[in-house]
Amino acid sequence: MVADNQFDCAKCPGFCCTYDQIDLTPQDVDRLCSHLGISEEKLITKYTKLGMFQGRSRYPLMLKHKSDRHFSKICTFFDGEQRNCTVYDARPKACRAYPHGERCGYFEFLSFERALHGDKDHVPSL
Repeated sequence: MVADNQFDCAKCPGFCCTYDQIDLTPQDVDRLCSHLGISEEKLITKYTKLGMFQGRSRYPLMLKHKSDRHFSKICTFFDGEQRNCTVYDARPKACRAYPHGERCGYFEFLSFERALHGDKDHVPSL
């Protein structure tokens, strides 16, 4: 029996959005284009790059990253000020499936730090 998720994404500064490879399926491309109101060519040119493991990756496209004040880089669709996804309703399959189980490593780290400091709202500086 799988327990309820043991994390709360609303309290996270976007850890999973820093993963190097955020693959896009053809359905992700269609969903993002529709959400953003742009052509497939514009989405691919402006927001994607070729997969890191060409020939081994299931999908040839992945999202680009940009600089971030907390992490060195983060997904191009992440709002660095609000600390949330700007395309959440159209987010890729890889993002929808995260963390691929009921536990998030960052949330476990955050819970440990909060218990250590005795502060339920503590967010460690990175």
